[in-house]
This record gives sequence, C-alpha cells and structure tokens, in this order.
Amino acid sequence: MASTSLGWWLHQHLGQAFCKWGKQEAGVRLGEDPEAIHQMRVALRRMRALMGGFQAVLDLPRVTRKVGMISRVLGQARDQDVMLARLHDHYLPALPAPEQAWVADLLKDLRQQRRGAQRELVALLTSATYQRVKEAWVNWLDHPRWGSLGDWPVAMALPHLLVIAWGELALHQGWRVVAADADPELLHDLRKAIKRTRYQWEFAQDGAPVGLAEPLALLRQAQEQLGALQDGVVLAEQIGVTCPTLQGLLAQERAEIWQAWQTLRGHYQQGATHQHIYQTLGNRCLNWDDLPPGDGTVHPSAMPFG
Repeated sequence: MASTSLGWWLHQHLGQAFCKWGKQEAGVRLGEDPEAIHQMRVALRRMRALMGGFQAVLDLPRVTRKVGMISRVLGQARDQDVMLARLHDHYLPALPAPEQAWVADLLKDLRQQRRGAQRELVALLTSATYQRVKEAWVNWLDHPRWGSLGDWPVAMALPHLLVIAWGELALHQGWRVVAADADPELLHDLRKAIKRTRYQWEFAQDGAPVGLAEPLALLRQAQEQLGALQDGVVLAEQIGVTCPTLQGLLAQERAEIWQAWQTLRGHYQQGATHQHIYQTLGNRCLNWDDLPPGDGTVHPSAMPFG
C-alpha cells in the first residue's frame, strides 16, 4: 500500500527535489556558473509546487515554508544573470556605437549589483535560518507525516487533485488581460500560476502518466512566452529613453511575443481544450468501490536523507 499511496508518491518527489537542491550548493556559493543558481531555484520551485498543490495532504513543519524566501533570493541573482546575458550577447552587437557605449556602462553597474546579490546569497547559505530550513526538511523526509489523504492510492487521488489545479488556473484573471501593457503584474502572476500547474502535471506524467502530454507542452510554451514578455518589460524600464534603438528592438519583440501569446491564449480559452483536459482526467479516475479502507494519518518508513 505504501508504495502506491499519495503520501509516498509525494515523499519520493520531494526527496528528489531536496537532493537536487543540495547538489547545487557548492556551485551557488562559488557564483561562477549561472546554471547552478538556475538549477537550485528549479528544485525549490518544484518543492513549492508540491507544497502548494498538495497542502491538504502534507503535514509539514512551518519552517519548511521558508524555501520560498530562499527561492526569492536566488531569483534576484538569476534575474540579473539573465539580464546581463541578454544585454551583452543579444542586444549589444545590434546597437549603434553611442548606444553601445551607454549599454557598456550599464553592464558595469549591473555586474556590480550582481556581485552584491552574490554576497547576499552566500550570507543566506551560511545563515542559521538556512540551516534550520534544511534540517527541518531532512527530519521530515526521514520521518514523513501527512493527513488522511496520504493513504489514498495515487492513481485514484491524483486525477481529482489535478482537476482542482486546472480549475484554479482556468479561472485566473490574467487570461482576461487583452493588452500587453494593460496589467503586467497580473500577467506575471498568471505565469507563476501556469508554472505551478505545469510542475504538478509533470510530476503526474513522470509517476503515473495521465494523458496530458499535449496540454502540458502548451503550458510550457505559455510560461516561456509570458516570461519573455516580463523580461522585456523589466529591461525596458531599466533602459528608459536613453537608447531609442534598443527600445525599438524591445518594442518589436514585445509585439511579436504578444501576438504569439494571443494565439495560444485563444487556444486555451476554447471549450474543446477544457473538455479534453477534464475528460482525460475523468477517465483516469478509478472506481471508488476499489478504494481500500483508510487508517487515518500515515507515517511510512523511509530511507534516511540525513
């Protein structure tokens, strides 16, 4: 029973993400490879997606929620890495000499800010708070706890929970934004909601494929498009009116991305898309007569993570 329960399934995925988190620490401390920060942030985001999507199942210590704080500090450094790379590799060669000189000075300032972000990041990784968060996760992974839903068969419970996740995403107000500059913050929040749902679906596809490969691919595409829009907005605000050529390039890119987003948004708003998702998940739901009797809170044995 433990090997097929929802609680055990969540424990396995949280443990894998926790291990990936730990493997990136040395690289993040050095600060020489942007990929280390990116991969640690991905691991933490996956843990947060499981914590948020299955909070009715998991019984986690309060301190474990601080993975969100750690992820935000990583995110600041990651965003700066992305902006530096885009400015230097993509835009700088396409600019006239006067604007290149201005952007070169901006790059110097951004690199200085990035060094400050790295110092803040290293301070976090050596802090007592960070150690408490990691210790709390080690303890929970060694002695996991969850509520009554934890002993449900994953094949039976998971489709119902994925339906809830999709319903929340489908009702997000960000789908109703009809202009790129109308509400950037709401679009950014929609991207985060898409990302959470995408991670939950990916976990489901890895462990017990539910037939959502096609809409999952579209979720990834939607996340990328909204991310590119957000990056363009942030960069345009950073540049101001000093570089008209660069502003023109950014405006053209935003228009192209927005057009692609409108096409994808229209696809998601079609009734056939929703019908396919609900029908697919509904077909995965097992007969409730097959549900074994529950025994309350489950505390399965687990391989130690300490």
